[in-house]
Formats: sequence, structure tokens, C-alpha cells
Amino acid sequence: MNGANREIRNKVILITGGTSGVGKAIASGLAKLGARIVILSRNRERGEEALRDIAEATGNDTGEYLAADLSLQSSIRQAGEAFKRKYDRLDALVNAGGAVYFEKELTPEGIERTFAVNYLSHFTLTNELLDLLKESRPSRVITVAGAPRFLKNASFDFEDVQQVNRFSGLRATAQALFARVIFTSELARRLEGTGVAALAFHPGLIQSNLIRTAPWYMKAYGKLSNRSAKKDCGIGVYLAAAKEVESVTGAFFDDKKQMIPIPQLQNEDVGKRLWRVSEELTGISKV
Repeated sequence: MNGANREIRNKVILITGGTSGVGKAIASGLAKLGARIVILSRNRERGEEALRDIAEATGNDTGEYLAADLSLQSSIRQAGEAFKRKYDRLDALVNAGGAVYFEKELTPEGIERTFAVNYLSHFTLTNELLDLLKESRPSRVITVAGAPRFLKNASFDFEDVQQVNRFSGLRATAQALFARVIFTSELARRLEGTGVAALAFHPGLIQSNLIRTAPWYMKAYGKLSNRSAKKDCGIGVYLAAAKEVESVTGAFFDDKKQMIPIPQLQNEDVGKRLWRVSEELTGISKV
């Protein structure tokens, strides 16, 4: 880790989706290095269970749990305020939470659930915590995205942003993953000179229960895939902790720690357009 252990010890890192899959793997890796982790999840029981697992595996029992429903902007804002009341710094925000939904469903706030959970939640939470991230500089916003081979031919559909008109769960999930890369690049441009970096990455194949709502045949495939999947997420821990990437921002990394250009999603005009759409859907106009 080239000194990451010294750099990350006792720093505060907030991780969405920290109860399972990529989020839990990153939380565990950072806790092992001595970081003070805070995991955000809707289910308190699962959150407390994850913290017990992490403490047992790492010997670090300083982790805490914060409740929030990622499908609801109101809940995310409340969680952001609760975090700021308790902590006076935030060294890294890891946007790892997500889910796949196979039926079209709107949240009580009128947003398609896949887009709300997998993208707008990260846009909202990041903006809610930006002031604290700036005060804690150098700090980082790390966001999980899709595989490079999948992203290289990506095209964000601005005509149907939430994929409501011709909904499919996989297409809606892909749209949200594209948005995460666009968001990261635009966030980096907007935060230039503030000491807050923004990075996106592909975690590789990590054991998870992401398709728990999938049809039976996809669940069966998921179980087979999990047998060969990793339990750790070295790239996520690296980007959150390593000093050598402190000056890097706006980049996308694969799971081998290589920077991969995704020109059509890192385009400035596309970034500005998505940001405007995100502001309209969330009512946020901060950066």
C-alpha cells in the first residue's frame, strides 16, 4: 500500500452499501488499515451485523452505522445532517451502494427506483457532504461503476433518463452506472482546486447479493459466479487510502489499478447536461 497504513489510520470514511458486497469489502479493508469507518444502510440489523463481522475480522471495533434509505432523497439528506452533527471531518466518501430491480417502480418521491438508488442517492449524498469534504482536504469521493469493456461503448440516454418509457431492469441499471462515471468526471471539474478528488472504479468480481430480487435462473447464475468471486476489494481500498493517488482526480480505474479513458462518458458537455438533470430531479444546486 506504499504508506497507506500510516495515511489512513483514524481517518473517517463513510461507505454506502457497507453491509454486503463491494461496500462491505471496502469497509473491511479500510478498517484493517485502522480507518474509522461509518457504513450507511437502510437496515439497522444488517448494519450492526456487518460491523460485528468487520470488527471480528480486522480487530477494529471503532466502526459505526448510519441509517438511510438510498431510494429517498429526504432520508439521504437526514443521514447527511446526522453525519455532520456527529463528525467534524470526512476524509473519504465511498459511493458503493446499489441494487438491481427487475420491475418498474417509482419511489414515493416520484423517481424510478433504479435511478434513485444507483445514481441520484450518490449525487445527493455527495452534495450534502461537500462542505465537510472541503474542510477535510485532501479528501476523496470514490464511486463504484461498471466494467471497462461494458463502459467503452456506453451511451447515456438523455431522452429517457430514468428508462421509464421502455423499462428493463438491466438497461436501467446500466444507465445508472453510466451516470456514475459522468458524475465523477463532472464533479472533478467542479471541485478543481478545492483539495477534493473524485474517482470512479470497477471493483472486479466481488461476492455479493446484488441480484437478490432477480428471477430464479439469474440467482442460480449469481451463486455460481460468487464461488469464484473475491471477498476483498483491493482497488476500492487503494483509491480511498493510498497517498500516491492523492493528486489524481476525474479518472476511472479498473480493478488492476490502471486508469482507463472513457471519452464519451467523461465529456464535459455530457457532464454539464447530466448535472443539470440531476439538479432538477433533486432540487440541489450547490457546486
